[in-house]
Amino acid sequence: MGVIFFRTIIIYTLLSVVLRMLGKRQVGELEVSELVSTLILSELAALPIDDPDIPLLYALIPISLILSLEITVTFLKNKLPIFKRIFETRPSFLIERGNIRQDELQKLRISLDELLGELRLQGYGDPADIYYAILEQNGQLSVIPRAEKSAPLREDLSLKVTEEGMAHPLIIDGVIYEDSLKRVKRSKAWLVHACRKKGYELKEIFLCTMNDAGDMRIYKRKDL
Repeated sequence: MGVIFFRTIIIYTLLSVVLRMLGKRQVGELEVSELVSTLILSELAALPIDDPDIPLLYALIPISLILSLEITVTFLKNKLPIFKRIFETRPSFLIERGNIRQDELQKLRISLDELLGELRLQGYGDPADIYYAILEQNGQLSVIPRAEKSAPLREDLSLKVTEEGMAHPLIIDGVIYEDSLKRVKRSKAWLVHACRKKGYELKEIFLCTMNDAGDMRIYKRKDL
């Protein structure tokens, strides 16, 4: 039992490091080569855990080799276009200049119902409203509507806009997030003072955010 326990810890630690090095993609966003590597890694990791008679090196060496191969392939894809064509899929135009590409749908084995359903999920009820629909390399569908169906931009209306960026979480459940403080270029002392100025102590705050424009919002804990 002790052997299995320590083997599991070693395999788990190694896989965590390997998958972190391979990147932070979800399963649906993996390239073919990345998906293959992930499936092989899962099988290799299970072998020495299921069967204590299998030496641990039988898993450690192949896992390290696959990591090396994946890093090498990624490097080659970025440097040599021929490797990029071999190991990566290309974006597929399902709707091009307003025309539904029936040949492309048939080639990818995507039914028209599936395409229409995906367009509805993105808020478009009529394919006639679409100028481009592109199936990207990660399996996501990019949709570019016709110009007359696009929402007007603020610059089109000659409105002055301020870039707000994103809301950075400064405090979550009473805990200060120092990485976010660095992003908004504020200090911990400033944050505590700003919260107290608004009438809040740290322990009372469920969430405190600040966007790139400096707008601060505080949400009080309801259990106090």
